[in-house]
Amino acid sequence: MRIFVSIILTVLAGSALAAIPENVEEFTLSNGIPVITRTIDNNDIEGLSLFLIGGSRALTEDIQGLERFALECAMMGSDEYPGPVWRELMDRTQAEWTSSFNYDFSRYHLRCAKDDLAALLLAFGDCLLNPEFSSQAVEQVRESSIQDLQEKYYTPDSWIWLVANDAFMPGHTYRNVPDGIEETVAGFTIDEAKDMLDERIRSGNILITHAGPTGSEELKEMLEEAFADIPEGGQEYEAVEPFQVPFDTVVVQHREIPTAYAVVKFNAPPQGHEDLLPFTAALTVVDDLLWQVLRTDHGLTYAVFSGTTSYQQNWGYMYVSSQQPVQACSLMAGVLVDAIENPMNVDIVRGTIEKSRTLENMRAASKDTQCWMMGSFEISTGDWRNGYTVFDNIEELTPEDLRVVLETWVGNGGWGIIADTTVVPFDQLQPWPLN
Repeated sequence: MRIFVSIILTVLAGSALAAIPENVEEFTLSNGIPVITRTIDNNDIEGLSLFLIGGSRALTEDIQGLERFALECAMMGSDEYPGPVWRELMDRTQAEWTSSFNYDFSRYHLRCAKDDLAALLLAFGDCLLNPEFSSQAVEQVRESSIQDLQEKYYTPDSWIWLVANDAFMPGHTYRNVPDGIEETVAGFTIDEAKDMLDERIRSGNILITHAGPTGSEELKEMLEEAFADIPEGGQEYEAVEPFQVPFDTVVVQHREIPTAYAVVKFNAPPQGHEDLLPFTAALTVVDDLLWQVLRTDHGLTYAVFSGTTSYQQNWGYMYVSSQQPVQACSLMAGVLVDAIENPMNVDIVRGTIEKSRTLENMRAASKDTQCWMMGSFEISTGDWRNGYTVFDNIEELTPEDLRVVLETWVGNGGWGIIADTTVVPFDQLQPWPLN
């Protein structure tokens, strides 16, 4: 169960413990694409991320998931690198592509050997600009996407987060799901995917980050050759609006399952706000307290945790799965209320801070994390350096600091519950106040 601590703490992690590194450079490609590169020559492995800025703001309810669908189809091959050629290049280089699609941006990350970077970037650029869009590849992407969505729906651990969104963020920009929903993905056409790429693959929508042994001058030449043909321009998006939760809310989904699942979401400081670090540290302490109270003291669950997100607008959350959801949710809310009303144990706070710093050191060696951190903080705060200074004041935090920041930010909660309402009556599943 305690693996969840590492998941929760990733929002705090990802930078070297020292000050801002000196080996980071910034430059701009001829078409306006900004690049941030950190030279790390401890081995011959490269990390490079391309961020497509917009996320949920680039979507509407009717085209949820279209950007992901279009990009995944494009990554099946291009005019110059049709499917078999593209796959042969991947096999020969043993390159690793990973993708993520969140509320603020889409991201493709490449991990490869230094000698293969130039060739892989050329192929990547051609896929973005001249995708093959073979009907077979498109249907393969569609089938895989729908299977993933169906699996998410039938896995309560995954689906409960979207049920909580129904309670916490109805009508909010982030309610447009980047992964899409089955109904939208099933109906996307090739022309719609092409139009989405034409609109989104613009220099003003893109940020590139790099961590690896290739120096900035050599990297710039590679990127110019691969991406210089991307048209200039892009979309201007308004800042993501704060969450408005006027009263405690619960959304219950009935399923005939033996174990109930519950998530509550509540306001948290936005990315870049000075309160985000102490708020996240406080919820990491709450995570330990939840395990002690719900698992150790009452034996109600094998899975309970809390944490904070890392988006332009954030929320805190608590999760529990239990065969006794009413008691579990009541106790979970009580743990948070107690943390708001009473300063936390100083030894627990100090231990949490040390765990945070240890995890940060462990993750600092990952070039994937370095690329994510520089890009994420540049997009959400306007300055990648904030990722390296986020821990500057953590040692100064006191239990009272954590209590006050929770009291300031935690307001009404949006509860999502998946349960068998023939066993747990609906009228018992009412929202539990958090503050």
